[in-house]
Amino acid sequence: MTSERGGRVLLLSLFFTSGISALLYQVVWLKYLGLIFGNTVYAAATLIAVFLGGLGIGAFLFSRSIAASRLLLVYAIVEALIGGIGAFSPNAFELLNRAYVAAFPAVHGSSLLTTLVRGLLAAAFLLPPTILMGGTLPLLVRWFTGDEQGNGTAVSALYAVNTFGATTGVALAGFVLIPRFGLLTTILVAVVLNFSLAVVAVLVPRRAGVSPAPGEGRAGRPLSFVLVASFLMGLAAIADEVFWSRILVLHIGSSVYAYSLMLFSFLIGIAIGSALIERFIRRIDVASILGCIELALAVALVLQVHGFTRFADLLFAFAKLFVGAGVYSQFPPMLAASLVMLVIPTALMGAAFPLTVRLYEMSASRGEARAVGKVYLANTLGSISGSLLAGFALVRLIGSQNGLFLMAVINLAIGAWFLRRRIAIAVAAIVVVIAFIAAKPDQVILSAGMFTEERAPILLFREDVTATVTLREVAPGSLSLELNGVNVAGTAGDLIGTQKLQGHIPLLLHPNPKRVLHIGFGSGGTAWAVSRHPVSNITIAEISPEVLEVSNARLGRVNHGVLRDPRVHVEINDGRNYVLAAREKFDVILSDSIHPRYAGNGSLYTREYFQLCRQRLNPGGIVSMWLPMYSLTTHNYLQIVRAFHDVFPNVTIWYVPNELNPYTIVIGRLEMGEIPFDRIAAHWTPVVALELSEINMRTPADLRIALLLGPREVERITRDVPPHVDDLPSVEYESGRVVDRNLTWLQTFALLTHNMTPLGDANAEHRRARLMSAYLRFTAEIVRREHR
Repeated sequence: MTSERGGRVLLLSLFFTSGISALLYQVVWLKYLGLIFGNTVYAAATLIAVFLGGLGIGAFLFSRSIAASRLLLVYAIVEALIGGIGAFSPNAFELLNRAYVAAFPAVHGSSLLTTLVRGLLAAAFLLPPTILMGGTLPLLVRWFTGDEQGNGTAVSALYAVNTFGATTGVALAGFVLIPRFGLLTTILVAVVLNFSLAVVAVLVPRRAGVSPAPGEGRAGRPLSFVLVASFLMGLAAIADEVFWSRILVLHIGSSVYAYSLMLFSFLIGIAIGSALIERFIRRIDVASILGCIELALAVALVLQVHGFTRFADLLFAFAKLFVGAGVYSQFPPMLAASLVMLVIPTALMGAAFPLTVRLYEMSASRGEARAVGKVYLANTLGSISGSLLAGFALVRLIGSQNGLFLMAVINLAIGAWFLRRRIAIAVAAIVVVIAFIAAKPDQVILSAGMFTEERAPILLFREDVTATVTLREVAPGSLSLELNGVNVAGTAGDLIGTQKLQGHIPLLLHPNPKRVLHIGFGSGGTAWAVSRHPVSNITIAEISPEVLEVSNARLGRVNHGVLRDPRVHVEINDGRNYVLAAREKFDVILSDSIHPRYAGNGSLYTREYFQLCRQRLNPGGIVSMWLPMYSLTTHNYLQIVRAFHDVFPNVTIWYVPNELNPYTIVIGRLEMGEIPFDRIAAHWTPVVALELSEINMRTPADLRIALLLGPREVERITRDVPPHVDDLPSVEYESGRVVDRNLTWLQTFALLTHNMTPLGDANAEHRRARLMSAYLRFTAEIVRREHR
């Protein structure tokens, strides 16, 4: 008996570790595949669907009969194969990259064909390992139960420990391994875990487990309905996760840590629910308890809609509590508040899966492993459907809040079928109806602190496929266009000045610019500036069609309807993906991306991305990059500049001097030599002069004041700094921790002004020094006021 118990504990420990490795792979592989296929919602949804599909197929296939004496050997082989694929995966990504680039021209222009190609290539890589991962659960369930009917304890225990392992994997990947060691090292850790599991698995006693006696419980339900119910449960659960992500990103931000915390909260609840039900599953009326759980889940979801209105207060209360305990990190309060909101519904979801397996097993009178395979597959198909339905249809048609109400109705219907007790069903239905009637429109999102604290009038609010879009008046006459709470465009004076210079400086520096690629349309001011020059083609790569739509309709005084210019061609695509796969060459590339600290945006500020840009340049080409100083550590700022400098040796940094602002423009030229100010003067047409006079630059000489650092100064300040690279995306992780946005602005601005390049013009140097000194004092004063 002691040997049997020890073997059971050892195997549960192995499956916990297997959960860790699986989540490490999932996080890292999806990041790598995002670099290849882009970070559009369609690309991301395709990857997740393929990943989930592989798990479901694997669970179904491996639930078939395998000789009991070989189960652990098969399990060991499966883990070893996963490890082998993991070890090969960096090479596989390179092959996928080449295949995608080769196929892109044939499907370019058709979103359907592009998505199909991405799906097929992703499946070619993801299906083998995910099928193997999905097969581990039924293999171990069969080891515990043999081919006999079990009592539900095996699947609930294994599902719980594996999900606890996955939760640990999320924490390790998001807070330790990737930030400190990078993506390749994280893969290596997962590979080592897999091979270690394979070795240890063969050491487990051959029959340490015994077939458990069939549990108590009443007759089951029709098999087809149990599978339909499992499908609907998977659909509702993943749809809920989509809605929660859309809601919480407005409450706790878009950093990589915020997404890790959301996934952690979701998984830990599921693990807790499955672990709790394991204690009771053998002696309960499974159908009735499953019905009660689904009714309770419906009630929890609708009450949660009202709970989100107090999320900001909850976050503040936890922050105060942690600060009182000497913990000053922003993440513990975020995690605590997220757990309060999610742990009850996710625990109910976690309890529902093993109960559904047990119910199917009772109804079919077959072994528990076979039941796991079929229920898992049905649940996974539902999960894929829920992800696609919620992300591409429900969010746009009814919004996240009403989406939660709709999922509650689905859970209510499932619960009513299983329980069939009119009073309980009626009570749950009444709660759902009352909660729906009492809810204000979009209260789950509009209660976020960013909307309630700043009190900026909301001129436009819309949940769309790519993001939640808001247009706010943050100051009289100053509009801010935001996606998921992140500013992407606006009409403030500092933004307008930056847009003008980012568009004009590269075209003034280039000897004869004709073809321009502009990545990130924003409010369109940069594109308008480009259109003031005699170029023949302006290609705009914009990931969000909503940005184009709103900017064109509401920010016309900035972009002047430039999208109607016949020279403008729009590509709805991730900017990096377009630069990777397109074959066109350009004279000038303007990289005007969202702040690099936000999840997914750091890849537009790495050495590999800049190398892709260089490959798309014609001889003598120029790349211009918007680079903020706020909320970006000075070290990360220098890392990005170093990466840029590694690719473009002739680098200069510019600052728009029309008013105080936290932005810089970094320009890299393939042409060597000094800055051609004579060329700037030759290109200074009356149209350009009129444009730049709006930011107090009336002559070419005025543009000299905007120059902060020349090539020698850039080389000097970045000499001892490592470049920002794809493998170690430190910007998203290090600057993702920044709380004081203006302190980093002050520190970086002080460094740049201290190293300003000589201009060779005493008058211009005096004006620049006086202006920058004043701006530096103003910045320091802003920081001092905030720290009082």
